[in-house]
Amino acid sequence: MALAAKLISPSPIPAESMVPEIATPTAKIDIQEAARQDITERTSPIKDRLGAYLAEKPREKLNWHNFLQQAIRQAVEKGVSANTIVLVLLFPLVAGLIAAARHLLGLTGFGIFVPAMLSVAFLATGIRVGMLMFLVIWALAAVSRKLTNWLKLQYLPRMALLMWFVSLGVLGVLLGAVNVGLGEVSAVSIFPIMILMLLTENFIEVQTGKSQREAFQVMLQTIGMALAGAILMRLDGVQKFVLLNPEISLLMIGLFDVYVGRYVGLRALEYVKFKKLLK
Repeated sequence: MALAAKLISPSPIPAESMVPEIATPTAKIDIQEAARQDITERTSPIKDRLGAYLAEKPREKLNWHNFLQQAIRQAVEKGVSANTIVLVLLFPLVAGLIAAARHLLGLTGFGIFVPAMLSVAFLATGIRVGMLMFLVIWALAAVSRKLTNWLKLQYLPRMALLMWFVSLGVLGVLLGAVNVGLGEVSAVSIFPIMILMLLTENFIEVQTGKSQREAFQVMLQTIGMALAGAILMRLDGVQKFVLLNPEISLLMIGLFDVYVGRYVGLRALEYVKFKKLLK
């Protein structure tokens, strides 16, 4: 009887086997790798690496030049994500470099905030996936703009409908990416997707107020500054320096911003543009 009951009673099924196998093995590996490299996630393995940098550095007595480092160490020990702290420390650096690129070099772009936010989005998604998502959203916004203009709607309802089109297109990309072996696209979190989607309004405004050539130049230079910022924030040495020396890094960034702000001469591209006139 006991043997019969054992044969009749169903054996427990692992929870993992109850989940349908949707993604291919390659897509699963891409998703895991993308999640591992994402510094914007609180549970990312990068958090352990950044926390290890703090643990490796000997604890010093509290004084005027390490008070911020001590506060960061205590916050991390109490559960604050080291990833979040590093991103907060790096964001002023990226903003300062973008300001210098525009004020000293003469590059154009969607202000300072937009390229800086794009840098964070590219950092979260990875440069290849981030560029793919950016181009998809840009194309969707361009097509949606023509459709919404044909309907002759007022501005706010038109923008809401445009976001509807963009959201539907992004959803289609996410659902179809796994089936074609692009698992890392499906691994993108909502944070960078929302950044890219919310910047759609800026893209449309530039296309409306400028020619296609000028809009393309602004977009290209914005992407260039954002990619440079993302590459800088991904550098392990930069992350380690701002985490272990927050006082020095913030002071250097502040002084750099003041130096750039006090410059009143011609921009580098203006020297090229007005080369003959200057002679």
